[in-house]
Amino acid sequence: MRVRARVAFLITALLVGGGAHALWAQPVEVEGALRAEYEAASDTWLLEGSPVRLRQGVLVLEAHSVRYRGREGTFEAAGGVRVVYGDELAAQGQQAVGSVRERRAALEGDVRAAYRTADSPVQLVAPALELDFARRIARARGGVRVSWAEASLHAQEVWVDGPSEEVHAVGRPLVRWQDLDLVAGSLRADLRARVVWAAGGVRLEHPTAVAEASLAEVLWQDRVAVLRGAVVVRRGADQLVADQVRYAWQRGVLAAEGRSRVVVHP
Repeated sequence: MRVRARVAFLITALLVGGGAHALWAQPVEVEGALRAEYEAASDTWLLEGSPVRLRQGVLVLEAHSVRYRGREGTFEAAGGVRVVYGDELAAQGQQAVGSVRERRAALEGDVRAAYRTADSPVQLVAPALELDFARRIARARGGVRVSWAEASLHAQEVWVDGPSEEVHAVGRPLVRWQDLDLVAGSLRADLRARVVWAAGGVRLEHPTAVAEASLAEVLWQDRVAVLRGAVVVRRGADQLVADQVRYAWQRGVLAAEGRSRVVVHP
C-alpha cells in the first residue's frame, strides 16, 4: 500500500489503531513524511522525508529515510539521523538501527551526542555509539572524544552511566584538565563528586612534577591526587619514590606515606 497524501495523519492513525500488536506501548506518531509505503505481510513502513520524524513519548527519531517494523517495534534509519530522549540526551549520526519497544539505538558515522548532567553536559564524538534509554547508558567505541566542564577525555571506549553520572573509559584513556594530564589503562570518573579513579600504568603530568603509579585517586575540586603502588615522582632532577604520595599539584606540595626514598640534586 502506498500513501502519498495526508501522510502524517494516516500513518499516525494506522499505527495507533492498526491492530492488537500496536497496543504493547504508547502510540508511535509519524510526522513530516513526504513518502510512505506499507507492506502488510511484514508490517513494515518505508518512510521518507526531510526529515521524517517518529515519536513515542519522549523518544524522537529523525532521519531522511526510516524502515519501521510495527510488529517488532524496530527501525533502520539513514541520512541525517538524530535521536532525542526528552531533555536528557540528543545524538546524531549517518545511520542507526534500534528498537522503539526496547528503548535502544545504535548510531554510526561521525556520531555526536550530548548527555545532560546536573552540572554540565557531557559532549561526545565517536565513530559509533550505543544507547540504552531504559537504563540511561551510552557506550561509544572506536576512538572517542569527550568533553565535560573544563575537562576532556580521549579513549578507545567510553560509556556514560546516567543514573550515577559516572564515565568509564578503557584503551589508554587520556584526561586533560587545565594544565594537568592523566593517562592510565582504565579510569572511572564520578561527575557529581568530581573524583577520578585511574588504574594500570598511571602517569600524571603537571608543570610542577611528573608522577607514575599503579593507582590514582584524583580529587579535582581540591586539586589533589593520591597516588598508590610503586609511586615515582620527579621534579626536575629530584626524585621521590614511595608506597603512597599525596600530590597537591596546584600548590606543588608532595607528601609521602609508608616507605619512601628521596634523591635530591644540588
